[in-house]
Amino acid sequence: MKLFSRIALVIAIVACIGTWFFASQLGANRNELRTDKATLTAETAKLTKDVAAVRADLATTKLEWEKTKEDLTTSQGALASSKVSLATKTQEADQLKATLAGKAAELDQAKSDRDTAQAEIKSFKDALEKAGLKDISNVDQLRDKIAAQTEENEILGKQLNGVRSESATLKQHIVELTSTPANLRGQVAAVQDTWGFVVLNVGREQRVQPNSDFVVFRNDKMVTKVQVRTVGETTSVAEILPGFQVSPPRVGDLIVH
Repeated sequence: MKLFSRIALVIAIVACIGTWFFASQLGANRNELRTDKATLTAETAKLTKDVAAVRADLATTKLEWEKTKEDLTTSQGALASSKVSLATKTQEADQLKATLAGKAAELDQAKSDRDTAQAEIKSFKDALEKAGLKDISNVDQLRDKIAAQTEENEILGKQLNGVRSESATLKQHIVELTSTPANLRGQVAAVQDTWGFVVLNVGREQRVQPNSDFVVFRNDKMVTKVQVRTVGETTSVAEILPGFQVSPPRVGDLIVH
């Protein structure tokens, strides 16, 4: 009986120790599970935030892509318009060149008429010298003819000066039609880094011509160099020349031709 009681007591003590041990393990596991749960909750919140950010970036990228496609369509329309304008300006330049050629022919004719008149005057003088000034009536006729020829020469000289002035004006007009004004200034209106071009706020109204080069400045320092590809009424599309780029251009940068 005593042995049985001792065995029961040992069993009870072992059971208590086991219960305490399992309770301790369960408590530790419960704390660990709570920690894991908090960690997983934080990671889930972070992942949710990251997914939202990615979706926002995707939406922004989609909008930028749509705008880029729209800008490209606009640029293509401006290019077609620029080609038509260039053809018109070329035709005007050809007409001015033809007019200039006609004025040059008139100038050559005027010079020829002047030379003929001078030869006639010399011939009259030679005849006067041979006549020895004996026949007063002939001398008077020669004097009148010389005076008339001199007046004609003055008229021809005025016409010649007029032709020269008109020719110079036509040449200047041709230069204005076919070249961008020196030291023309403007600003960068838009930048498309993806396509490597910028939009300038100067165009046909400022006499900008295709293939004109502009230097881009920011704070009196050169940023890059661009070359006009298409010209609109008040804007131009220019390609960024990589060999001259110090830093990417920005909206508002100064441009100088």
